[in-house]
Amino acid sequence: MPRSPHSDDLPPLYARWASEFLSGPIPAETEATCSSCAMLPGEGSETHPATVAPFFNPDTKCCTYLPVLPNFLVGRMLADDSSEFARGRVTLEARLDTRIAVSPFGIGRSPTFDLFYVTSGTSWFGRARSMRCPHYIEESGGQCGVWRHRAAVCATWFCKHARGAVGQRFWQTLHRLLSAVERELSLWCALELGVGSDAILRFLNERKQAPAPGPADLDGVAGAEAKADFGDWSGREQDFFKECARIVDALRWPEIERICGPEVRALTALTREAFHDLRSRTIPRTLRVGTFKVIGPGQRSSVVEGYDGSDSLELPNEVLDVLHHFDGSTSTTQALRAIHAESGLTIERDLVRLLVDFEILRPASRYE
Repeated sequence: MPRSPHSDDLPPLYARWASEFLSGPIPAETEATCSSCAMLPGEGSETHPATVAPFFNPDTKCCTYLPVLPNFLVGRMLADDSSEFARGRVTLEARLDTRIAVSPFGIGRSPTFDLFYVTSGTSWFGRARSMRCPHYIEESGGQCGVWRHRAAVCATWFCKHARGAVGQRFWQTLHRLLSAVERELSLWCALELGVGSDAILRFLNERKQAPAPGPADLDGVAGAEAKADFGDWSGREQDFFKECARIVDALRWPEIERICGPEVRALTALTREAFHDLRSRTIPRTLRVGTFKVIGPGQRSSVVEGYDGSDSLELPNEVLDVLHHFDGSTSTTQALRAIHAESGLTIERDLVRLLVDFEILRPASRYE
């Protein structure tokens, strides 16, 4: 049995699934942790020449996104009666009590939130206190109340990656996979437990096009169909969610692939490929200079952005000055020799791999 991935990077259920379809543990993302936000301003950051990307608000961090909670995760949260989860359970029950966007498929986002987020989410993300997630626990220093059973989007999003673009591709692919599983298993649970056909039809229609917010949404009032959607489970919604958790917990990955269909099987294969790349330290045979931006030029070193504007590297200027040797016409080994012959500079292969990870250098041919 493969070892489970790093427990801090995936919630227990998803960690167990990953251990079934991946060949080993997922390397921890050490550059971005929720307990110590990497996107908060540090001492001197206001005047540092590399400070161009906006920081997050310390009162929100990245928790300005309202997660969709599939029914089986809602059930796991309700069934978690540990003292450590008590405050998180209160925030969950508060969402359930409003009945806004509550259905047999889980707890969604209100059309109003989606409207605001689509129109202004990029500029507000990480900054607008009014958009803060309801599971944000201010008394604990901004920790997530439902962290132990968080959904795919919160389990796979990182603002920085230890392996740069390689890590980003893995986590984005895993996000697509787990999100597809959440969507399909929430429907499967509803079918298995016999909710009404009206609820099934509404769910399928909303997959194609989310409804525009109406007056009730703007007023924060649940729709009249919220209770009726549960059919025979009406009045026993918490029991329904716990039963969803129970039947999903019994599934193993081959059963999940069978239930969820070809999209999940395809995404599983793509995630395995991205995982192989994440664990590989192979250096491409031939390299060329990628597209990057120098945002913090200094006397001896400069801060550069490669694959992502929120993730940067500080590199010696003497390294930046010799990158032109990687022009795609000679092998990586030959380029390193030419650099040493010209400048006496020895660039270690670990640094070359780092430059590739952050797409400062990009492959010009197949791997060695």
